[in-house]
Amino acid sequence: MWDPAHIVFESLFVSEQAIHGKVRLPNELEVCVSFIYGLCDSGARKSLWYDIIYCSNQFKNVPWILLGDFNVTRFCHEHSVNCRVTEAMEDFNSAIRTAELEDLRSTGLSFTWNNMRCGAAAISKKLDRAMGNWKWFNCFGDSFAHYLNPGISDHSPISIQLMQHTQSSGRPFKFLNFWADHEDFLPMIAQEWGKVYTGAPVKVIQLKLKALKGQLRSISTRPDTVVEVLRQRLNLVQIDLDANPEMGHLKSLDIQLRRELSIAVKNEESFCKKKIKNSMAKGGRCKYCLFSQIGQGETIQKLHCQHPE
Repeated sequence: MWDPAHIVFESLFVSEQAIHGKVRLPNELEVCVSFIYGLCDSGARKSLWYDIIYCSNQFKNVPWILLGDFNVTRFCHEHSVNCRVTEAMEDFNSAIRTAELEDLRSTGLSFTWNNMRCGAAAISKKLDRAMGNWKWFNCFGDSFAHYLNPGISDHSPISIQLMQHTQSSGRPFKFLNFWADHEDFLPMIAQEWGKVYTGAPVKVIQLKLKALKGQLRSISTRPDTVVEVLRQRLNLVQIDLDANPEMGHLKSLDIQLRRELSIAVKNEESFCKKKIKNSMAKGGRCKYCLFSQIGQGETIQKLHCQHPE
């Protein structure tokens, strides 16, 4: 996934298991990017290895990065159960050496795929990865790949960080109109406004409003709030599961939260569609559907690879 307002992608070669193209970054620098989706059959993946070796010759003079699901591990420690080096792994590493590629530094999860099973049948692997050629590391030596939590998918998305993110000062507080309809709203206001603060009148009002912010956020009942809470809980469980893939209770909780999150996401979508419909009927804009873009002060650019679900 990418934002066409900031990153322009031009497809060059397309095969059954890869899309190879050229990206022009905001600073006008052009790099080559390959999005990979390797087939499950090791024999069929050999055509992907030939494809990668061919592209390595075509892209040897420009920065080139490959990211996606290669459907095979490189090393024994990338498999939670099996420590054996297979022929498929040897073929993969041979292609990597021939193409003169290397893995990007990484953060996040160690395993990027799991078979969604519990107990002794549970298996986790690192099937998704990001690699670059010599030119890539020469131009983007500080770049790294971050492997995010999979959410409701069985694969982890990959985020490529090209440079240090500029720290923001935080978002301003925004009052949501639906809070006023909540049964606890008026009692909460009355209770806070009845407290005594010392200082100038303007300072007193500021302190009361500041104290109200946390309480107002606690009464939120919008579906997107439920989705966010479930995402956070699922993230924590999947981090623990990545470190302890054999823990049966974590796997059960992971499956349960995935199911709850799927339902919550559908409810959120229905909620937003209804608000958009009502807003459009009134000839206005929907205040519930917010679209954000990269700010002018940020220096980070990202390429995302999300495994299809």
